[in-house]
Amino acid sequence: MKKLVLIALMVTPLFFISCSDDDDTTEVSTTYTLDAISDSGVSGTAKFVKVDSVTTRVELQLQNTVADTIHPAHIHINDAVTGGGIAITLNNVDGNTGSSITTVTKLDDEGDTTGEAINYEGLLAFDGHINVHLSPTELQTIVAQGNIGSNVQ
Repeated sequence: MKKLVLIALMVTPLFFISCSDDDDTTEVSTTYTLDAISDSGVSGTAKFVKVDSVTTRVELQLQNTVADTIHPAHIHINDAVTGGGIAITLNNVDGNTGSSITTVTKLDDEGDTTGEAINYEGLLAFDGHINVHLSPTELQTIVAQGNIGSNVQ
């Protein structure tokens, strides 16, 4: 009986030490669909993750990308049907992994935008779409595309 009490006294503090309420970090995110354009076969998702009050992480994850190729990606103004200039240049999608991660805090300084700050909530309300291109030399060929923000019904 003394052994059971001793074991209980030794194990109980470990249980309380390992329990913690400090991990209250629930990810705030929104995921958009990127559809294949023409017969590219490339499709996937764009996930916007709120990092803090001024920073958003944009994670692209695509299937059927071209191996050993980089696929430029951008957030453009307007919906996909209307089209529009580049608002945010995203990091290239690696054709071997199909992924790209970009930290966003502002719109691009050139083209149709003014470099103004944009946060997670701003991106969710943004009148835009994402284009993923075949290669840096074939930007006119879009392989995946999807509306974001206010253009999603």
